[in-house]
Amino acid sequence: MVKQHFDIVVIGAGPAGIECAKMLADNGKQVLLIDKNIGGSYCFAGSVVSNLLLHISYLYERSVNKASNFINVEYDKSPSFDFKKAKKYIDGVTSKLVKDFQDDLEESGVQIIRGTAVFEDANTFRVTDDKQSFLIGFSKAVIATGSNNMGANVPSTKKLLDSTNIFELTAAPKSVIVVGGGFIGTEFATFFRRIGSTVTIIEKTEKVLATIDRQVVKDYEDQMKKNGVEIVKGVSVERIEKVGNKTIVFLSNDTKLESEEVFLSIGRKPNMGRLSVDAAGIKLCEKGFPKLTKNLRTTNRNVYVVGDCTGINMFVNWAYMSADMVANDILERSKIISADYCPRILHLDPEIAAVGLSEDKAKEQGIECKVIRHTFKNFEKAIMSGTLKGFIKIIYDDSTKKILGCHAIGSGAADLVTTFSMMIQSKISLNKLEDFVFNHPTFSGVLADIAGKVK
Repeated sequence: MVKQHFDIVVIGAGPAGIECAKMLADNGKQVLLIDKNIGGSYCFAGSVVSNLLLHISYLYERSVNKASNFINVEYDKSPSFDFKKAKKYIDGVTSKLVKDFQDDLEESGVQIIRGTAVFEDANTFRVTDDKQSFLIGFSKAVIATGSNNMGANVPSTKKLLDSTNIFELTAAPKSVIVVGGGFIGTEFATFFRRIGSTVTIIEKTEKVLATIDRQVVKDYEDQMKKNGVEIVKGVSVERIEKVGNKTIVFLSNDTKLESEEVFLSIGRKPNMGRLSVDAAGIKLCEKGFPKLTKNLRTTNRNVYVVGDCTGINMFVNWAYMSADMVANDILERSKIISADYCPRILHLDPEIAAVGLSEDKAKEQGIECKVIRHTFKNFEKAIMSGTLKGFIKIIYDDSTKKILGCHAIGSGAADLVTTFSMMIQSKISLNKLEDFVFNHPTFSGVLADIAGKVK
């Protein structure tokens, strides 16, 4: 027997689920949110942890290597990165974020069950909490269960590091091999390099950061190599063996690499395996992602998917965008937003940001495009911040001056790309740049130079 019926049941209390639940509740819907932990993997093993580690490691490296230029301090011993203190700091930030989420949900009137849910049938969940199991009916449901790290399928006698167990480390490893050259792999490679580890990235394809413009990636690889990071491409890992305090990684080209630790980052998959989606008539594609309409509706017309488990995009801004789309569709206010509008920002060394199409993708789609490439070299703000290298690349339609994409590398890349993301969404043509006034000295001053090039 169904214990209770709700207008909307949201499964998963990460950013996408919380945003969707709040918006629907604020518009008068009776909403139930189900998850074991408010904040989900986002707070405890996802973006919050990786972004904070990148921030802390940036401060650490700047204080150790840069501050000595103008601070007269003599250390009794060399400084070292303290994982215990880092975890304490991150736990404090996470606790505040979780409390903010809880307060927002309570203010919106969202009901919460701390537990798990599986589909009983097309319009019913079986919910299990600490005390019992019972049925909950729904008119509409939203799956917001996020994503999980993909397993390696590689024989290993060594316990591998990933974003869920990083704090099992007690000190910076002397050397780390990062398996996977995607967004997460390059972020953690940056983290380990900053805290003093020797880093090697292994990528099975011929290109790291697959969705980023190839010229930006080439510049990134060159600068990483100058920073002492080795990048091995076009090979896969055959097996991993622990020998004493060292780990041997055997590669498909019959070579082997040695390191103290191995960090695994070969991609993420939707966290939907325990939902019994078949019982609800929800079909998946071959890669395990749900088949979705443009408004993110599944093959069960009453069930939607948002965030990471859509498989469309795994950045936090997409979590919020997709939640907004679905909430509006349920409220019968159709609002379809392309994931291409989501800026992709990577706080690496150097920083990388992108939005829209790359030059290669634009040409693949048969678009007659032109490219502006403008470097930051000798740009005043870059000189002041001690980051002399970087460039921005803009892809646009020559006939309409419509911006198709923007890719940037170097300090200030995120701010610059965000500006172009707004222009793309607002359909502002590139030649309108000359009408704007930009602050000085900031990286946005580059835009004034670009306006001159367009003119």
